[in-house]
Amino acid sequence: MKIYQTLAILLFLSIGILLSCSKNNSNNGGTQPNKVDTTPLPNTVAKWDTLRVMAYNILYFGDGCQGTTPVLDGYFQTIMKYAQPDILSCEKVEAFYPVAGAFGNVADELLNNGLNTVFPNQYAYATPTNASNGKNMNILFYNKQKLSYVKTQTLVTNVTDFNIYKLFYNDVNLSITHDTTFLYVVLNHTQSGSSSAIRDQQVAQEMTALRTKFLYFPNLINMGDFNTASSLEAGYQTIVTGADSTTVMSDPPYAPDGLLKYPGNWDLAPSSVAPYLTTSTRASASIPNTCGTSGGAKGWYDHIFISPWLIKGSNYMTYIPGSYQTIGNDGNRLGVDINASIPTVNTAAPTPVINALFQFSNKYPVMIKLAVKANRNAVSLTDPVERN
Repeated sequence: MKIYQTLAILLFLSIGILLSCSKNNSNNGGTQPNKVDTTPLPNTVAKWDTLRVMAYNILYFGDGCQGTTPVLDGYFQTIMKYAQPDILSCEKVEAFYPVAGAFGNVADELLNNGLNTVFPNQYAYATPTNASNGKNMNILFYNKQKLSYVKTQTLVTNVTDFNIYKLFYNDVNLSITHDTTFLYVVLNHTQSGSSSAIRDQQVAQEMTALRTKFLYFPNLINMGDFNTASSLEAGYQTIVTGADSTTVMSDPPYAPDGLLKYPGNWDLAPSSVAPYLTTSTRASASIPNTCGTSGGAKGWYDHIFISPWLIKGSNYMTYIPGSYQTIGNDGNRLGVDINASIPTVNTAAPTPVINALFQFSNKYPVMIKLAVKANRNAVSLTDPVERN
């Protein structure tokens, strides 16, 4: 009998040792260092991923002013093939009935004859709205191989709709994030003009809505065409300042990159921010058409603001330092066409891309990159409580 008891004890101890070894080799909180696993996920996303985020005012695409849709589609394809955005906001598109398949649906046109022509079956768009009955609308496209869409919420209706879109990262086996990781994107096209009164009001209402919605800002991007003449405008200040540091946002070239210092007045001193100017790709008011603004690069209206979480990498997504760029602007475009050979040939992008940017819109697009990676120090709350 004692022999059997001894064997039972030995068997019990052996099982305990095996279980202990299994725990120590686990990637879920074991004492051993985690090994880097480069095996692709089922959705082809590597275990260290990059999200390319792009904002682009596309100048009333859909109204026919700049030319036929098939010709513009070709320019759009060239730009998208080069930029390869995972998240793309298209601002200032001609207003349309926001139902998939509806006649004149601009989102369908850009998706089917633009993005998915270059990258077949890779993109989708979030549900757009036009509750304000505005003359133009914004659309959010996303790479559905990397991201999934959850919902659209309209924050403000003031001349146009200001929407927040909720996405999540497609980490099928939770190999990177170990939990569902959400990303919120707010799109803007504020009122243009020398007076900032209306756009100050629009952005103030938007930021109030965001600060009411979130206890603190999660992985959040606020991007688009803000039409700001300087960092001193009240609307701009509403975004980058506030009583609570957890609900203010950053303009990357200022912070965290530290390439620029406040205050910035690109209306009076555009040369001080020359590589970041987004208006205009065209020096002439009549070439290549009469649809957009002229004067060459002179204003920095298009921005991508990011939350503290994205700067600190608090929740698996991190802004990649120095990744902010104005696509196609080499810093020598002040007052001239994007494709001008004087003062120097523009080599910021391949020549066909530079020409497509000139033809397609009077605005330069802006882009940032986000790293998606495991973060052992990440906070545990992956989806902050939405109050509404």
